[in-house]
Amino acid sequence: MQSCLFQHRASWVLQLATLALWATRASSLAVCGLEVPHARPSVAASALDNYRWPEAFPYSAAELTPEVAGSDGAFYLLPKFVHHAGEECRACLRDFYACALPPAGTGAVLDLCSSWTSHYPEGWRGKRVVALGLNPLELLANPSKTEWRVHDLNKDPSLPYPDATFDLVTNSLSVDYMTSPLELFAEMARVTKPGGLACCAFTNRCFPTKVVPAWLRPFSEPSHARIVGSYFKYSTGDWADVGVADVSPAGFVGERDPMIVVVGRKRA
Repeated sequence: MQSCLFQHRASWVLQLATLALWATRASSLAVCGLEVPHARPSVAASALDNYRWPEAFPYSAAELTPEVAGSDGAFYLLPKFVHHAGEECRACLRDFYACALPPAGTGAVLDLCSSWTSHYPEGWRGKRVVALGLNPLELLANPSKTEWRVHDLNKDPSLPYPDATFDLVTNSLSVDYMTSPLELFAEMARVTKPGGLACCAFTNRCFPTKVVPAWLRPFSEPSHARIVGSYFKYSTGDWADVGVADVSPAGFVGERDPMIVVVGRKRA
């Protein structure tokens, strides 16, 4: 009995020690040179570490064509003033952007697939913040923007901005819907300033008939991180580094939604 009790206590001590070690490591995690204090080690966070990439882009046109491949403009014709992630996940994403955004009142930021929220920290305002999305009423309601534009990236992945315009490009909870990712990510690199960042955040919620089929097979965070990582890798050689930040809320998988951000840094 005492032996069993000792083993039980030892098991808990080991688990607590492991959690403490993870917490210590998380406090010093950096992704593409960006310090993210609340990032955590995980299978998703290490999905690109020592990954053996295929010689060519691994996804076919069929794997990038959603089940419902009609006009995105028609799908988003009516405003959807709803959240697409839980509050805890959104708070973690806001904390991430607090690390990535330029200081308030400075910089130029482009938010792709934007809506009535960019998930930036409350009260933060940049010198220039472009909200580019599909629904004008949602974009008008976005509190972070300084300007907005309706633009369907699946119809035209080109970005109507000069080279090296933005310090940061973000895409929150929509990268899984992009049907021309290589063209789009090449454009993201073009409009990003040398040394600037692009951040693509996702969770495990989606419209299954609108995401690209590759996103569903398999439906896991490590797989999703590699899909987005491949968009950076195969789009252009201008991305110097690509990494993954797991900024999911505290708790075990299955008890909370994940929040993963794939980050690319443009060559300086």
